[in-house]
Amino acid sequence: MPNLKIAITVFLVIFSYLAHGQNQDSTVSLTNALLLAERNYPLLKSKQHEIEATKKNIALSKNTLIPSLDLSYQANLATYNNITGMLSPSGIFPISGPPSTENKYQPIFGSAAGFLMNWQAITFGQRDAQIASASADVNQKEADRQMDVFKHLVNVANTYLDVALAKQLIAVTEKNITRVEFSLKQSRTLTNKGLRPGVDTALFQSELSKSRIDLLNARQTFDKQKIILSQLLAAADPVDTRDSVFFNRFPTTLIGNSGDYSSHPLIRYPQSLAEYSQAKEKLIKRSYLPKLNVWSTAYARGSGIKYDGTVNSIDGLGFSRFNYGIGFQIAYPLLKFADKNLQIQQQSLITLSIQERLKESLLVLDKQTQISQVTYANALKIAAETSTQLAAAQYAFKAMQIRYNTGLANFSDLIQAQYNLLKAETDSKQSYWYVWKASLNKAAAQGDINIFLNELK
Repeated sequence: MPNLKIAITVFLVIFSYLAHGQNQDSTVSLTNALLLAERNYPLLKSKQHEIEATKKNIALSKNTLIPSLDLSYQANLATYNNITGMLSPSGIFPISGPPSTENKYQPIFGSAAGFLMNWQAITFGQRDAQIASASADVNQKEADRQMDVFKHLVNVANTYLDVALAKQLIAVTEKNITRVEFSLKQSRTLTNKGLRPGVDTALFQSELSKSRIDLLNARQTFDKQKIILSQLLAAADPVDTRDSVFFNRFPTTLIGNSGDYSSHPLIRYPQSLAEYSQAKEKLIKRSYLPKLNVWSTAYARGSGIKYDGTVNSIDGLGFSRFNYGIGFQIAYPLLKFADKNLQIQQQSLITLSIQERLKESLLVLDKQTQISQVTYANALKIAAETSTQLAAAQYAFKAMQIRYNTGLANFSDLIQAQYNLLKAETDSKQSYWYVWKASLNKAAAQGDINIFLNELK
């Protein structure tokens, strides 16, 4: 039996260790988190596939340089009644041959085969305009992806800071629990000596319970933020933070407002839309120019009817006449000017609309930059004040603790000093968090998240 108990105990210990190991969170640095997000997030991968698909339009536009060559063969069984004269062949099969002397419903075999080559030799710039439009479409899709990547990475960095703060607040809460436990122990000692009323012990026990509830809530917030971060990284398990520099120092780089947003991802996208619209406008203009097509053909015919009118139906499955031809065709849409002008006007208005949206984006970015600068400066001032607040709260708590132990202060005075210290510690962590958040917002307003990442080196 003792050996069985030992074996069961060892098994439970090993099982607990393995279960704990499987539930451990993945820990990543912010730089690696951004790399994982850009590589794994489904929306960004979808955008990349869309770009690759759009690139095929460029190849398709260039393929018009290559002639088309069609091979066809047909065999049929039909009557041979024919009549001369012009007929619009809409809705019926075309017929050919000399007119028959009377209606005959005897079916006759016939056959035909041939090659037909068609080449758009000269398009008067339409092909180049089509290629340019397809290229502009690719650039627009790429700018759209870069905009989504930028927004997503900023979102990841923001959430990463939220996880880091939640972890710090857990440590603050645990430290507060340690203080309450120490005060409870001291209260029991003083109560046993008759220096403090027994109600103080009960009040400290209540405060300890409140602190433990605060810890549970802090851990819940931490777990939720980790899950949100794992969603942004497309990770299966919750993700924990690794960087601790956020709460050890402040950013040092001064980010000024350059006023040049031309390379900003949120500006490049509407710019690419305007360029794509202008390319489509040019394509519309070119599409109404003439086209020169060169064609050539080689074909063979067979018929079950001889030249003298005699019938041998089965001969129609073989070829009896062989022909070839070559020529060119130039086509010009003479009466399409009204449509062309309307389409050009429509596309021009779309371009103007996009340009106004571009102006709005520039205006918003400029104001966001100004707001981020004000926020950053204010966050640094708050951080300086919270440093003073923390030092004062620590001194006040230690002094009040001594006064309580010596009977010069009551429970309310001590617990108030403890609340002040807890708030000061929380405010101190949040002040660091505010400054780093403000720094991230400044980098986002400038359109370059690397400005923020360089602070971590």
